[in-house]
Amino acid sequence: MFAGPASVRGIRKWAVAGVVSLLVAASGACAGPGTRGATAGPDGGSFTVGVPAWYVAHLTPGRAGKSSVADAVWTPLTRIDASGKVRNAVAESIRSRDHRHWTIRLKAHGTFQNGEPVTAQSFADSWNASAYGPNAMPYGYLFAGIEGYADLNPLKGRPTAKTLSGVQVVDPLTLRVTLAKPLSVFPYTLASTVFAPMPKAAFKDLAGYDRRPIGNGPYEVAAPGLQPGSQQLTLTRFDHYAGRPGGAARITVKTYQDDATAYTNFQAGAVDLALATGSQLAQARHARPEQVSTAVTGSVVYLGFPLWDRAFADPRLRRAFSLAVNRRAVAHALLQDLAHPATGITSDVVTGGGRPACGDCRYDPAQARRLLAAAGGWHGHLTLWTQQDPLMQTVLEAVLNQLRSNLGITSITLRAQPTDQLYPNLAAHRTNGPFLLYMGPAYPTLYAQADQLFSAASFTNTTGYRSTRFTDLLTRAAAAGSTARTTDLSQQAERTALADLPLAPLYHPVSGAVHAKNLDGVRLDYLGDVQLAHITVR
Repeated sequence: MFAGPASVRGIRKWAVAGVVSLLVAASGACAGPGTRGATAGPDGGSFTVGVPAWYVAHLTPGRAGKSSVADAVWTPLTRIDASGKVRNAVAESIRSRDHRHWTIRLKAHGTFQNGEPVTAQSFADSWNASAYGPNAMPYGYLFAGIEGYADLNPLKGRPTAKTLSGVQVVDPLTLRVTLAKPLSVFPYTLASTVFAPMPKAAFKDLAGYDRRPIGNGPYEVAAPGLQPGSQQLTLTRFDHYAGRPGGAARITVKTYQDDATAYTNFQAGAVDLALATGSQLAQARHARPEQVSTAVTGSVVYLGFPLWDRAFADPRLRRAFSLAVNRRAVAHALLQDLAHPATGITSDVVTGGGRPACGDCRYDPAQARRLLAAAGGWHGHLTLWTQQDPLMQTVLEAVLNQLRSNLGITSITLRAQPTDQLYPNLAAHRTNGPFLLYMGPAYPTLYAQADQLFSAASFTNTTGYRSTRFTDLLTRAAAAGSTARTTDLSQQAERTALADLPLAPLYHPVSGAVHAKNLDGVRLDYLGDVQLAHITVR
């Protein structure tokens, strides 16, 4: 419901910021990374972080989406803790009897960084502005699950409303939200910074506010904010923050077009913290393990099958392809253990994930050949697809070689397209072969990932999969009376879909960051992003 559209951010994160670990590690060691070092001080000191340019291309919640910078500037209604559980943040309580009608009570005394109180109206105004079609907020579609969204975004003509009918302010600290359909894990979706509040000052000049927002998080954007052509931004600790204070007094954010450039600047001492990718991460982990933080993500890299193509209609053929891929070899030899072989659509870092759900996600080339023969064999040329990303293309090349060796398919080619072409082509059923893609859950639940990959209405259901049994289980999961019941039904839905095998999960990527020796508390979240506010300087 809320999950499908949010996955677009996950796609961009893979393509631009990187789920950080998909090349063969080159030999050699890191030469003096972080030698400049973060600066300690009685006020908490400061450090410099290198981030992808899109992290600060926009700073308004509905334009920025989720990133480490957004997480530092904003505090939404809920947070996801280190165990993957949802916890209240600005919210005092979130209650519902039917998981469609929700009453949200805010904590008192919360303020924006200009001293204005954070109220229920602050959230309502922010959500309405983000969802209103003419404002063209890139992440406005995340509000599609709230009643009244269609009135703000009609398929034809002008909007008939400017506010979401499903969002009502009861009193200064109480918000009532009505969803179009029940969703038991709604509190998880509210952890996204897209659902953060905005103060009254924002609506006087949304464009100006986007350059220097007034947030409600542990860090505020210092003057002059985001300037045209600038590649640097300064965050200062908000000393009146009601929650856990930021660890450092100042954070300088420097932007780079890719992780490789950021890493090079880390080696040169220009930044104290950066994401690391591929061979660079492998090098750093080998040479200076004390300066590397890694974490398995809740994401999955999978081989999808075009179910609209008759050649892939027989499930025995799809099973043969899956059994022909040696996931352990890909994760260990090719990816230098910077990936974990997958037996499901998400890892155990998200609620409900990590349990074996795919009986054909193992390596058995003999069985693969028997199944392929039973399905009538493969005839003609085979084309494999992925996005124009060197990391993904390297992995798909390995898959290609295994299909050739284990199934005897000799006429195979690999084709890559830009992400913004590949997904529309898949949606229009113009792609004529299996495709290697990445998917990260919009929020850390198995339900979110299953909804994104297999629900009929999801933009990121790339295979064209349809199953009434799956739909029934996921609908029941959304309306279940407890998180445990939602998890159980989501796991049943996952097993149902993977028994049909519209896609074959291959591995869960490992994300990583490199940091100066005097930085402590460098941790990564379920999508592999660094939590800046938790970092301290020694």
